[in-house]
Amino acid sequence: MTPSDVIWTYPEGSGAAGLFEIGRRMAESLGRGPDVTRFTYDSREMLQATRQIERAARGGRLVVGFQTADKLAMEADRYRDLLDAGTQITAFATGPRPTVPGLAALDYRSVSPDHARLQNQWFLVCDQPEPLAFVSYELGDRANFGIGGAGTPGKRFVGFVSDDRGVVDLLMRAALSPIAPPPPPSGLRLPSPAALELAASSDPTEAGPASGAGAGSVVVAVGRGADQDAFVAALRIARRERRDLVLVDRSAEGFASPYTDLRGDDADRPSPDRLFDVAVARREGRQPVSLFLEAASAAGVTAGGWFPTHAGYGGLVEAIRRFGGALLVLPPDAAHPGLAERLRGVVPDQLRAGTGLPVVVAGARAVVAGG
Repeated sequence: MTPSDVIWTYPEGSGAAGLFEIGRRMAESLGRGPDVTRFTYDSREMLQATRQIERAARGGRLVVGFQTADKLAMEADRYRDLLDAGTQITAFATGPRPTVPGLAALDYRSVSPDHARLQNQWFLVCDQPEPLAFVSYELGDRANFGIGGAGTPGKRFVGFVSDDRGVVDLLMRAALSPIAPPPPPSGLRLPSPAALELAASSDPTEAGPASGAGAGSVVVAVGRGADQDAFVAALRIARRERRDLVLVDRSAEGFASPYTDLRGDDADRPSPDRLFDVAVARREGRQPVSLFLEAASAAGVTAGGWFPTHAGYGGLVEAIRRFGGALLVLPPDAAHPGLAERLRGVVPDQLRAGTGLPVVVAGARAVVAGG
């Protein structure tokens, strides 16, 4: 699968938290979380990253943003040396090409002033001989954008360093593409062929036992094991019994909670108190869950996703409590759980006893009835 393009323009009025919106856009494009070596807010660290990438790019290919032509002129000796070493360099800046000797081989691209566009920022992207990228967005007073050095009083930057090949490729493609205004928000998005295929595989007329559950939603564990089988089984029950569907994304179980980041009070960020939709799943880089939510919508089922607040048993029970679960669907692996899953408490009998609800193991011949 080829990643889609990313809108690298910094989100208006977002402050430092806008960097995480850029991260969400990358994750949506890549279909996974981008590998960021580190976030940085310190101009001294940014200058160190700049020098490290310049050295690593020697003899390879480097795309660099100087913000202004004057800054390129100040770095002329360094970049003349890189050109002499055979480095292919493309440089972006406002203003005409500096009249400095020795830079004739440099591919200079003059850009119009803009405070949010990628090509107007301080950045370096190298894909040869190894993938490395540093991107920094300047915040603060627009009247002083691009004026002065990184250490100028009042200057503020937010940025990241990455050696993720996917991130480097996205940046390289974006920087070297013709500059165009961001596309308008998309309208109605048609279901993908993969989502339609999943929806069709959950035909509610297929034979199967009734769940015997009371009123409430179908809660299904995804993100571990054969979760597509679990999703299809859960969607079939939801369609047949006219229930809502809650997808508990167990891939979010780990050392870091998806609810503890630096995005402030962003209304669109995930919350433990509500289900998220397909748009949030895409922004968070949860491609399998976004596909499942898309398929549920195509099948006419109201569905939402949720990141568990606890691992295993605790997270599933909490989802049932929060969102009115009436039955639980598990992947086929749950019929014979391994030691790790047993330690997490994801065992049908244990979940049945703890919740008093029916537990369905996808692919099993019968429903594990509740107490």
